[in-house]
Amino acid sequence: VHLSVCPLYGYKKDPEDKHKWIIDEEAAQVVKRIFQLVIEGNGTTSIARILREEKVEIPSYYHARKGEGQYKNRLELIHPYAWNCSTVKYILTRIEYMGYTVNFKTESKSYKEKKNIINPPEKWAVFPNTQEAIIDEETWHLVQKLLKTPRKKDESHGEANPLTGLVFCADCGSKLHFATCKSFDGSQDHYRCANYKSNT
Repeated sequence: VHLSVCPLYGYKKDPEDKHKWIIDEEAAQVVKRIFQLVIEGNGTTSIARILREEKVEIPSYYHARKGEGQYKNRLELIHPYAWNCSTVKYILTRIEYMGYTVNFKTESKSYKEKKNIINPPEKWAVFPNTQEAIIDEETWHLVQKLLKTPRKKDESHGEANPLTGLVFCADCGSKLHFATCKSFDGSQDHYRCANYKSNT
């Protein structure tokens, strides 16, 4: 049973069971695109910029427009396209998109305190297969690796190489680092073993 009042962006309440989430196709397409943009080599800041430029509604505005969430009666207070890296990362790290229910992420010490305390993951109650997944597990875990990987800029294109930190040397198992070297023919992109030492 989901304890949250408003479903996570990408889902909506089942009309036949208010405790069950079903996929909200419109929002789910945005979620899928955000994950795909990471796989294509974009960082959270770049993704936020792309969504702003394309005038995609942020989750809070989207919910409020549908009469849901804490801003449902204050729609005018929200900038509809104000995506930022924090919002993007929030979406990318939610395991609910794999079909999980996660309860007790926060708790209140007393009824007098309005601000909840964030619980560590070991205190969460996690239940798999409680709703249809929007993101498959392989994609979700790949994106988590990419989010934790430092992104070296490709100087020739100004973009991060999406395989940085995910490819390894076949001989010693060390990470291969993306590199660009200058030659008489121009720039040549390649991967170099972390243990490799040039004699020159």
